[in-house]
Amino acid sequence: MTNHNEHIDALIARYFSGSITTLEEIELQEWRDADAANEDFFRDMEFVFFASASIREPKIFDTDKAWNKIAPASAKRTGGNFHIGTWKNLSIAASLILIALVAYLFVFRKDAVPVKEYAAAEVPVEFTLPDSSRVILEPGARLLALSEKPGSREYAIEGKGKFSVEHNESNPFILHSGEVQIKDLGTEFLVDARPGNDTVFVAVYEGKVQFSTATQKGVELMPDQEAYYLRSDQSFHTEKEESRNEFGSFDFQGQTLDIVSAQLSLHFQKEIVLENPSLANCRINVNFQNESLPDILEILALTLQLQINENDNVITLKGNGCK
Repeated sequence: MTNHNEHIDALIARYFSGSITTLEEIELQEWRDADAANEDFFRDMEFVFFASASIREPKIFDTDKAWNKIAPASAKRTGGNFHIGTWKNLSIAASLILIALVAYLFVFRKDAVPVKEYAAAEVPVEFTLPDSSRVILEPGARLLALSEKPGSREYAIEGKGKFSVEHNESNPFILHSGEVQIKDLGTEFLVDARPGNDTVFVAVYEGKVQFSTATQKGVELMPDQEAYYLRSDQSFHTEKEESRNEFGSFDFQGQTLDIVSAQLSLHFQKEIVLENPSLANCRINVNFQNESLPDILEILALTLQLQINENDNVITLKGNGCK
């Protein structure tokens, strides 16, 4: 059972708004580490917060009622150290926190009306959605329906999943991951939006996908095209056919090896695979300027203690992996 109170709720809100102090963050981390249920509660809040960032109709939530259920108004509305004027985007973040907290009441509390969730634990699992779309979720991935309205095709994703959906012009299939929106235009595609990653990655196998945010048009991807979005600088990145060559420049800052290998594959038109699935968890911080693929792979191998095998135009990276 979770051990949280008004004070912890306030710390979580400050954490997501970016206004938490160093001491408060240490206190919050100690609370998370104290009990597995506490960490589960925090992760659920994190998931709902990022899902709520893209919900277009937050008016369905009774915010006053939610605040009353979470904590007394006097404790929440006037207490704490929120210096609103010093945080440029605090009002926006606070709104999202409120939506996330309210959504938590509806999604995760026992007395709430259930919202459909699909999840894969230790092995990949295939699900058939109500509209007959199919999704294969990788281990640890979750897919949450954002509406109980019959016919709704909007979901939030956390983790990695492959989708096969039927196009419907009047009712498009839409995935959300934080501020990122992935809109199906009749396609089969892969999404990698694992929690903690700075990158949201999309690869299209058939049809088209619109990869965007609420404030950016983003990119439209065709078959065999891939793109990624960096949350840290709110930018989309893709490779045009004519720009692919034997040299490339990349700035990998905290990216996981599976995302790095996907970007290298896209640019150099070489299939790069990870022999050990846990290699996908390894992160790299390195900048390459106009380097060849062999030189880049050599640096990666030295940094992560990898072995590189190439056969029939397929490059295989071997190693112990990371937790």
